[in-house]
Amino acid sequence: MQSKIVYQTDHLGIYTGQTYADPSPLEQNVWLIPRGCVEVAPPAVPEFKAAHWDGRRWQLIDSYLGLTAYNTKTGEPTSIDRLGQLPAGYTLDPPGPGQVWQDGQWVDDIPATVERRYQERLQEIDATCSQQITGGFWSQVLGDRYCYSTSLDDQVNLSGAAALGVNLTYPCADQAGAKAYRLHTAAQLRQVADDFTRMKLQLLQQAYSLKERLQQARDARDLAGLEAVTWEAALI
Repeated sequence: MQSKIVYQTDHLGIYTGQTYADPSPLEQNVWLIPRGCVEVAPPAVPEFKAAHWDGRRWQLIDSYLGLTAYNTKTGEPTSIDRLGQLPAGYTLDPPGPGQVWQDGQWVDDIPATVERRYQERLQEIDATCSQQITGGFWSQVLGDRYCYSTSLDDQVNLSGAAALGVNLTYPCADQAGAKAYRLHTAAQLRQVADDFTRMKLQLLQQAYSLKERLQQARDARDLAGLEAVTWEAALI
């Protein structure tokens, strides 16, 4: 006699899978049923359900065992470690960044999202402005175009050289990138310093104007308006 399929349950009576019962070698038509197994096939088990044997029949019960649920107040995840319904105040839907639970779903928290993007855009504008200021600038004060370094230390050096009011050799790079100390008259050094100061003030003014637009979008809770404020757009 061949083995037959039986249905295994765990210590709680939850169906865990199929196994086999062997025929008794001593008695005809008697099966050696493994512990925790039943001969009645369980019903099809849909998602988020488990088949439970109550001693007489199968019942479908809620089961989210092993899944991750999210607190609808805090968004914090938790792993479900027991059978039954989801704990009150939890959902299987994960929240997106900055979202809140509203009317049975996660939605963007517009005030919080606007504030987060406003702070991020401020930092982007400041970083771009700083990069523009310290990235060097070109001048034709010597006739040909030369690039002058404008790192924070070089800004101090240029200001100090111009303040001396004397002819000096001062470093600058040609269009091929070759840096050298080249002779500048006092007037030329003053012109380079003045040109840089004007450029720096223009960049700072541009940053200030962009920040004003960011503030207006923030006050209006206008996410699209925040995204539209870019350094590149201001140059058009």
